[in-house]
Amino acid sequence: MSRKDQGDQMIATALLEQFSNTTLELQRLARDRSIERFHALALARVQQLLPFDRAWWGRAAMIDGMPEEHSSHLFNLPPHYLDDWQSIRHDDITVPLVNAAPGKSVIVDCANSTPGLKWLGERHEIGEFLCVIHVDPQTQLSDHLTLYRAPAAKPFTTLDQLLLDNLMQHLTAAVSANQIRTLVAKRESLSNPRNLALAVCDSRGTLHCAERGFVDLLLTEWPDWTGPQMPETVSRDGYQGARVQLEVSAVGDLFLLAARSQSPLQQLSARENDVAQRFGEGKTYKEIARDLGLAPNTVRHHIRTIYSKLGVKDKASIAHLLHAPPPD
Repeated sequence: MSRKDQGDQMIATALLEQFSNTTLELQRLARDRSIERFHALALARVQQLLPFDRAWWGRAAMIDGMPEEHSSHLFNLPPHYLDDWQSIRHDDITVPLVNAAPGKSVIVDCANSTPGLKWLGERHEIGEFLCVIHVDPQTQLSDHLTLYRAPAAKPFTTLDQLLLDNLMQHLTAAVSANQIRTLVAKRESLSNPRNLALAVCDSRGTLHCAERGFVDLLLTEWPDWTGPQMPETVSRDGYQGARVQLEVSAVGDLFLLAARSQSPLQQLSARENDVAQRFGEGKTYKEIARDLGLAPNTVRHHIRTIYSKLGVKDKASIAHLLHAPPPD
């Protein structure tokens, strides 16, 4: 083996070791860090393997050939960068290039590109950038990562492209693992985790990940729901339905959803519940009226309302609902 071959092998070995260490660190960050901090810490680690000055990591859906952002994480870029890009997005040649070959990164030189990209580069001190997307086969949402270098920085190379192409799969997996870890931590903090399924969605109501059973619970309330967009009736204040209860809490720029199945009995008012309990125990209208200090006709009215709310027709069905164990 020549000295040159030995040198090339040493460089390749060192680079492979760096890549391996980076992916291992991404796994650790996904396990140990919060959703709010994960992206910044992960990008700082990637920066050690593949140098860059700024970055934009986000998730989007393609609408009429253009990406509509669902979540964005900027690294060394000001918040108004997103507005600036939105203003020239139809002039961004990167969009068709990366969508033509998901998983394969492209290099774009702002100074020698479209007027819009040239303006964006001058405004934010960007010379070249390297961009790649990964498309989720289920939701069709695309995770995109763009790494920017300053005008005076060393140009990106085909080796940089190869590194990002292979790294992007690990980054996407790490994001999902980080979200799932958050779900598990949330579950462990709950005092009553039975009959509960968790999920993460963005500000547009698009599901990013969900525990097994979450979709099944949604289908009990909305049988025709297909996703990945949450039903319009679910707001940031949550949802209380006939069959499902949803609690919503903000986690960074995402939202944690906790779904529980709703017992039909929870639809009843306090008075209706009192009547249902006694009726299910086999008491007559007169006995219930005497216990609760009501007129028999009032009890009859409550029973009719209870039948309607619970979707049942007889006393035995009410008794069954009263004594059925909570579902798992």
